Amino acid sequence: MKSALLSAPSADRVGPAAEAASAHDRYRQTRFFSSLDGLRALSILAVIWHHTASAGSPHAILHDGNQGVSLFFVISGFLIVTLLLRAKARSGTFSLAKFWGRRSLRILPVYYGVLGVYIGLVLFLERNPVYRQAFFGHLPAFATFTSNWFVSLKNPRVIFYFAWSLAAEEQFYLVWPWFERYLRGVWPLLAAFAVLLVTQGVAIGTLSRDPAALPLALRIISSIPAAILLGVVLAHLLHAPATFRFLYAITGRRGSAMASLLLMLAVLAVRPSLGPTADLVTAASMMMMVAACVVREDNDLARLLTTPWMAWIGKVSYGMYLVHMLSVNQVRRILAAVHTPSPYFDFIGGTLLAIGLASLSYLFFESHFLRLKDRLFREEPKPA
Repeated sequence: MKSALLSAPSADRVGPAAEAASAHDRYRQTRFFSSLDGLRALSILAVIWHHTASAGSPHAILHDGNQGVSLFFVISGFLIVTLLLRAKARSGTFSLAKFWGRRSLRILPVYYGVLGVYIGLVLFLERNPVYRQAFFGHLPAFATFTSNWFVSLKNPRVIFYFAWSLAAEEQFYLVWPWFERYLRGVWPLLAAFAVLLVTQGVAIGTLSRDPAALPLALRIISSIPAAILLGVVLAHLLHAPATFRFLYAITGRRGSAMASLLLMLAVLAVRPSLGPTADLVTAASMMMMVAACVVREDNDLARLLTTPWMAWIGKVSYGMYLVHMLSVNQVRRILAAVHTPSPYFDFIGGTLLAIGLASLSYLFFESHFLRLKDRLFREEPKPA
């Protein structure tokens, strides 16, 4: 259920400290960050654009739609850790078993359902024996969420390749809650910074090397996304009053959300020139974007991000991510059959088909597991 939040008090009526304290109280009471579904929608639309229309675009900024995954990572890190911090603030701890149970019922049924569809399609329809053999060779890694360690994306075609990002998220869900449960005070935040420093150092140091040729330990370390760690950092900074006050002064003004969007687009525009720091700088700009959209519900992008169609796309974005390549490839076949190939039609048709398939999955398949999740692992309402 959405919280009805008042607009931030005017700085003319209250001092900056009192205004920030009031905003922090509202933030801590917010159970549903209404703009985040809209950001998820932008993320999945960017990913589909990357795999369809970006090749025909004359503007460099429109070639970075794959960075929609990084925005997903920031949102996930922020939301999951905010949930855990608030549970810990209420009762001093939280149940790892309940957390993992809820995550499993949200993610695994549809993931393995789509993986099963891919198995059938590859088994019966894939004509190239090399790709068919490679897919079944990779299947154990897909099934165990370890494809980001064991499946090289350097090959020209990797069926079900997008599982790498889902593997990174599942690994985060498995490992990071231990830090939040057993470390106290500022230590989880310091741990996030330490992990970020180490992973980025390894990733930059091995940038020119084929990941498949790296020792497994280095592959694991370099596979941890900077974006998800910055989501963790953001959750901690906004949870504590002092650091919230600092960030609110930057991201809580009128125009801050639009400014953060422009900053993110500017970073994407110059991304090729950022060299080894590109991922970290991009993720940092996205962290500011998420911050501006959650510190106040009436941010200046809320009108766009909370429209019903954006909210629905964001709600079913996980399913869309799983089926978007099936959808795009089917639309390409149809367009080729009627002799009207177009990357822009691929984008429009692939997006519409992905929305349709993901909506059916959400309404008639995933919803059963979501109800089961709430029944078996009930907890206090969470930010979502």
